[in-house]
Amino acid sequence: MMDPEKETTEEIISPSNQAVKKEEKKVLIYHREQEYLCQKDNIILWRGQEQKDDNARPITDPESYFQKFIFDLFSQHFEHVTVLTAAGTSIDNGEKKGMGRTGLWDRCKEKLLSIKEKIDPVKLEDKKFWIEQNLEDALTYIISYQSLCIKDIDSELNEIKKIIRESCTLELDSNAPHEEFLRKITARKVNSSRVQLFTTNYDTLWEQAASHAGFTIIDGFSFSHPRKFSGRYFDMDIVNREKTRIKNEDNFVPNVIHLYKLHGSLDWRQDEEDIIQSDNVEQNALVIYPASNKYEISYKQPYFEMMSRFQQALRKDNVLLLIMGFGFQDMHIKNIIVEAVKQNPSLHIVILDYNPQKSIDVIDYKNIFSGAMSKVTIIFGTFSFFTKYIPINRVYQDDIYEKDL
Repeated sequence: MMDPEKETTEEIISPSNQAVKKEEKKVLIYHREQEYLCQKDNIILWRGQEQKDDNARPITDPESYFQKFIFDLFSQHFEHVTVLTAAGTSIDNGEKKGMGRTGLWDRCKEKLLSIKEKIDPVKLEDKKFWIEQNLEDALTYIISYQSLCIKDIDSELNEIKKIIRESCTLELDSNAPHEEFLRKITARKVNSSRVQLFTTNYDTLWEQAASHAGFTIIDGFSFSHPRKFSGRYFDMDIVNREKTRIKNEDNFVPNVIHLYKLHGSLDWRQDEEDIIQSDNVEQNALVIYPASNKYEISYKQPYFEMMSRFQQALRKDNVLLLIMGFGFQDMHIKNIIVEAVKQNPSLHIVILDYNPQKSIDVIDYKNIFSGAMSKVTIIFGTFSFFTKYIPINRVYQDDIYEKDL
């Protein structure tokens, strides 16, 4: 969220009149409109108070405070849990990590330069998107220019799309936190609502993690082959019929997750009237590529169904929305979140923020959630770091999980 080029230190004058660098305060947890956990000059501040150990020495390691805060947060009961993940979770995939915006720009730069040569005298290098290495804005401009000037740059655009698909073709790393996260976040009472996981990522890391953990995914596709998409499949679930009959209430089978891929998936393809999930889709993958027309495309199926479900999820009572790796750049998703936090009094948002500044940009978030920051908690850290401290709710853990520990 913050400018990675912005300095994180301030210059002060020491008593000896020599300029020295003094570290600015870094906000690590923002909660209830307070800077809950901060670090300044390598000293920990908890709710504004400098922390000291039993020997009155300043505490410099914030880890135990993160652990306690996250434990207390997840010890609360939320009737509904919704998760939104984006590129940041795929980047945290061990040695097989995905790419962020800068990485994708670097991989596509050669093809962008080819396009630049073709559409001169337009000076792309002078455009803001080129200076900021914003691939989405660059593609938006190039596609618009092509439609107006009828330049033949289809081959270059197709190559860029291919690079994007290849960059998102990821294998789950053995050290990735995805599987552990699924196990922990879904450890709920058998009659509690299912966790709904929404993602903008094209890759299949969540599907691989679910498979490794023995989870069943409800993703809008049929359970028969070929797997065809229909929104009605999201309304289905898996219950234990015998226990449901005896208790006269839904007894949900454990290890089931609802997965919604807002921008499509590398294993989706269009087959005449049907949307099919299958392997080896390659260049026909049904995904929304980064460009401004993605907002228009998001109103087509299957994306419209996914977006509608996301909007519905945030309107429920007592719902936790956990946002991980999302930079609030997608306006159609951002607007749904902002509207929900203003309209739903029982919605609470937890944002996992990791950026080069190693500090939460509170002002930036206040601009996004103007007047509603009391319902927003922001935690600085990586996906792996955060997952490590989500408590294991052993009361609701499946026996299979217990054996795996």
